[in-house]
Amino acid sequence: MSDYMQILLHTKDPSNRHYVLVLAFETHTFFKIKISSPEEIIERSIKRNYKRPLKNAYMVFMIDCSEAFKAAKSEKRFRQNSNCFKDFSSLWKNSPKEVKDEYELVFTKYKELKPISQNFFAFHPQDSIFDEQDLKHTTHQNHQNNIVQKEEHRLLNDHMTEVDTVY
Repeated sequence: MSDYMQILLHTKDPSNRHYVLVLAFETHTFFKIKISSPEEIIERSIKRNYKRPLKNAYMVFMIDCSEAFKAAKSEKRFRQNSNCFKDFSSLWKNSPKEVKDEYELVFTKYKELKPISQNFFAFHPQDSIFDEQDLKHTTHQNHQNNIVQKEEHRLLNDHMTEVDTVY
């Protein structure tokens, strides 16, 4: 792949946006990958309801490639010569250090901005028939569950101690 392609980081865009450019020499085509900002990554994660946060710079690169590929397919010349750009993992593997470093930087900033996963429950008092009796019942039920869990834990520990004593 690297014999007939060149991959480079483009930082001279008037918009101050950074891109990865992949040039295919044989077909005289190029693939322009917009590098997402950390804020864009978070917005996309929320919009697409990702279940887990991104784990590394490579994942950001793969998503950016996928987005760029979808957009580029609207161009007839690209569609006719797109096979050499389909293998995103090879593009990453053959990318120069400066491209990988740029993605590492974006990923580091993303991790700093990424909201901590929290569970929120919608509660609208005006619509709710939840009363004090329900609250007492729920609190009592939670207390009972905690007692059962503690007893199960104690029994398990007792059993493990007995097993250790026997051997």
